[in-house]
Amino acid sequence: MGVITKLAEEDHHLIDQFGDEQIPVWVLPSKQTTSIRNVYHSSDKESRTCTCLAAVDAFSPENLPNISTKIIHAAALINGEIPLQTLQSMTRIAEVGLDIQGFMRVCHDSKMVLEKPDELAQALNSVTYLKTDASEAEIFTAKTNLAEAALEMAMMGPKEVVISHNKELVLACQGKIHRAPLTPRKINGRTGRGDTLFCSYLARRTQGDEPFQALQFAAALVSLKLESSGPFRGTLEDVRLKMKDSV
Repeated sequence: MGVITKLAEEDHHLIDQFGDEQIPVWVLPSKQTTSIRNVYHSSDKESRTCTCLAAVDAFSPENLPNISTKIIHAAALINGEIPLQTLQSMTRIAEVGLDIQGFMRVCHDSKMVLEKPDELAQALNSVTYLKTDASEAEIFTAKTNLAEAALEMAMMGPKEVVISHNKELVLACQGKIHRAPLTPRKINGRTGRGDTLFCSYLARRTQGDEPFQALQFAAALVSLKLESSGPFRGTLEDVRLKMKDSV
C-alpha cells in the first residue's frame, strides 16, 4: 500500500500520519493543496454545499512512479486533478479503480457542481473498478434506481461498480446486484464516506475477497467510520465484529 499525492510546500505536515502507519508516500510539488469546505443542510448529511478553496496542479503520466501493485486507485477530488491521459496511463501499471467525482465535480468560481463531461465515457472504459454516490449516478445515467444505474455504468467498461448511499452500498458485478446495509449508531463523520468505502473495498479485493465479501467488509467499516469525524481509527477486529452484528 502507498500514496501518491501533491502538496504545497507549507502543507507537508499533513502526511505525517501516513508515516506513523508506516505507509510509503510519494510527494510531488504543487502550488496549492486541494481544500474543500462542506456545509451540510440536513440531519442525514445528504444535502450539502461544497466549495472549492484550492486545487492541486494536475497529475501527469510522468508523475506516476515505477511501482508494482495489484490496483491503483485514482482518488481525485475535483475534475482536472487526474486528466484522462493520466488515468489511461495508470492502466499500464495495474487494474484501475476510479472515483467518478474526479471527473464529475467541476468548480465554477469556487462553487462545486456535478456535471457530465464528454470524456467521462472514455474514463469509464479505462477502469476495472468504479465508485460513485447516488447523486452522481443519477446525473450520469438519469436513473434514480441505484441498481439500474449501477448496471448501466457497468455496461460502459468497469467490471465492478459500487454506489454509496446513506442507507446502503450497491454493487453491480457480472450482471448481478448485491447490497449491503449501512448501520451506524449515529452520524458524526459523513465527510469521507465514499473515500472510506472505496479504499476498504479495493483493499479487500487485493486480499482475495470476492466482490460481495469486500462489499460487506466495506459496509461494516464505513458504518463505524460514520460514527465519528475524521479517518477510521478502529481495528480489523472492530470491523469483523460489526460484520457479525450486521448479519
